Amino acid sequence: MSPASRPLARHRAAPSRQRGMAIIGALIVVAAASVATAAIMERQTLLADTLIGERDRAQARWLLRGGLDWARVILFDDMRHNNVTIKRAIWAQPIVGFEISAPGDTRKAYFSGQIEDEQGKLNLWRLAEKGVVQPQELAALERLTTILDLPATVAPAIAQRVAEAQAGENAAQAAPGLRTVQDLLSIRDMSPDIVLALADYLTVVPEKTTINVNTASPEVLSAAIPGLDLALARSTSFQRDQGFWFASSADFFNRLNDPDIAAQNHVGVSSDWFKVTGEVSLDHASVDIQALLHRKAGGPPLIRWIKE
Repeated sequence: MSPASRPLARHRAAPSRQRGMAIIGALIVVAAASVATAAIMERQTLLADTLIGERDRAQARWLLRGGLDWARVILFDDMRHNNVTIKRAIWAQPIVGFEISAPGDTRKAYFSGQIEDEQGKLNLWRLAEKGVVQPQELAALERLTTILDLPATVAPAIAQRVAEAQAGENAAQAAPGLRTVQDLLSIRDMSPDIVLALADYLTVVPEKTTINVNTASPEVLSAAIPGLDLALARSTSFQRDQGFWFASSADFFNRLNDPDIAAQNHVGVSSDWFKVTGEVSLDHASVDIQALLHRKAGGPPLIRWIKE
């Protein structure tokens, strides 16, 4: 190449390099814009999914309230037609995967629910009165923990916690009130395994209640009634569950046929307190609920608390 042609070659190469850099810059801008657009779309999709999920959960909660109304109607109807509360009644039959839908919505939701008789359990509220532990009630809980093979320290600790949740004559309430058995986890050294073992046999009802011998488990019957051993409680419960329900507390003690077991005034054959547990599944949303119902004459049961 002649010396005269070299400046011309350099002059032609410079625009080529500039165009190349411009193309690369444009590609970088396009790539950055694509990444930003994808990020925005991902966030919008996530937001939309979140809003849809919240909408479904809100609708599922609304449907659950309908399930709670179903429980109230069932219990009210049972009270009008039956003088005793038994486990073979309609209220005691669980519902699993019942298909429901909201008005104007083509989507299907599925409801599962169960009603439990809380008077078939030991009521923790009886353990203390005005902040003072009641020895007879503590003895019943100790019998239950012995049957369940739990540590001997469990019953006194629970009784003390219940007493602290009540206001005494000369002292204010020393601890928060109890709503469910799960609240016992606030007790020092109380493990989830112990609470789980007790959950089927204990309840918290905010008044003194009787034990319903038509729905109580053999463990609860043996614990609640001094002198009633577990073997006799099991055989009596087995006959009961075959359809030979107790018409009265006197009928129950007569059928025990044991003169060493004294009749107790804290047992009965009907119930006024029930716990409702329900769940609704709607698309990808699932919502559950618990409620304590108090059945009184003259209308559907009252809702004492709801936990979602």
